[in-house]
Amino acid sequence: MASLWRSSRCPPASDIGGSLPFTDRRAQHLPREGAGTSAPPGVTSRPMRTLPALALAGVALLFAPGALAEGDPARGKQLLFERGCAACHSFDGSARPGPTYQGLVGKTRKVITQEKPRELVADAAYIRRSILEPNHDIVEGYMPGAMPGLAMREGDVDHLVAAIVEIGTPEKPAEVATKAKDGSLGVLAAATLAFFLGHVGLSSLTIRRPLIQKLGDKGFQGIYSILVLAAFVWMIFAYRAAPHEELWRAPPWTRGIPLVVMPIAFFFMVCGFTTKNPTAAGQEKTIGAEPRGIVRITRHPGLWSFALWGLAHIPPNGDVASVCLFGGIVCLAIAGMLHIDSRRKATLGEAWAPFAEKTSIVPFARGGVGKAFAEIGIVRFVVVILLYVGMLHGHRMLIGVSAMP
Repeated sequence: MASLWRSSRCPPASDIGGSLPFTDRRAQHLPREGAGTSAPPGVTSRPMRTLPALALAGVALLFAPGALAEGDPARGKQLLFERGCAACHSFDGSARPGPTYQGLVGKTRKVITQEKPRELVADAAYIRRSILEPNHDIVEGYMPGAMPGLAMREGDVDHLVAAIVEIGTPEKPAEVATKAKDGSLGVLAAATLAFFLGHVGLSSLTIRRPLIQKLGDKGFQGIYSILVLAAFVWMIFAYRAAPHEELWRAPPWTRGIPLVVMPIAFFFMVCGFTTKNPTAAGQEKTIGAEPRGIVRITRHPGLWSFALWGLAHIPPNGDVASVCLFGGIVCLAIAGMLHIDSRRKATLGEAWAPFAEKTSIVPFARGGVGKAFAEIGIVRFVVVILLYVGMLHGHRMLIGVSAMP
């Protein structure tokens, strides 16, 4: 029966290595000379021939990072998902609670070993050690003892090492060039700009009025929706295809930011879409009504929900593509607030001033919070909670990344 090894549910193999070259524990069970052992009948011990062979094997291991990974990479990748490792370590450089496997092999990593900082080079031996002793070397910026132990068969360790070596080995220039054709940051920037300008440009009176005169209000709204939706879809696909270029290494604590901010974003979204508001599309005629509920808190609740969503997702990602996507949405939301105010002032005239005086762009700037929450009611809060819980459970299925730290 295969022996059992103690391992980690999410081994920090992506950035962690051992302090010493790995020695297979099975070697501990080999007979040693002078320890009461003898060669079988008819067999002559030749230690002098064995030493050169071991030396050659050592040289081979030194120059072959994957030489210790004798397992099946395909089986190892299955184990990475079955054991939960893929939930903590990404294959493509994207943000996870633990370091990524991408580009691991051959890279120098700064680690803390027995409370002392040092540098090491990640190879198959170090990856194996990090699986067997996950808390021996802790990568700088990560918490020690965060990974629970997990019983694992000896053969599974070989499979995991083989898979991580295959994933973490830097790609050849030809492979990188081929992948680069699938997407680029330039395409993402163009898509984000189109999404931004599509909203602002089509909403400006200079363009909007002539189009409404020719197409009618419903015709314009249809064209507007199609163009904006097309730009949004293009932006999302461009983001998924864009290469991962790290701007900063996000500390683990930043993954908690969306968990704190998103309930507030959902609150603004639910209240904004269910409350009459003269700043909302097609509701200009409600300008004379007394502000109620969420409008007492801010006259742009829907846009604030998108701004908070974008702001919350920038710190835990830290790559160029994420900053471009989420930063673009934040800029659009803030610019949208200013643009709508300017347009409503021009179209509503004197009726706009009293409403603007009673409300504000910045949330909670006008007071009246108690009355606002009383008017919002319990039902909206229940919907917010349901959406938040649904997001926590469905984030991995929809986005491919767990929402939990």
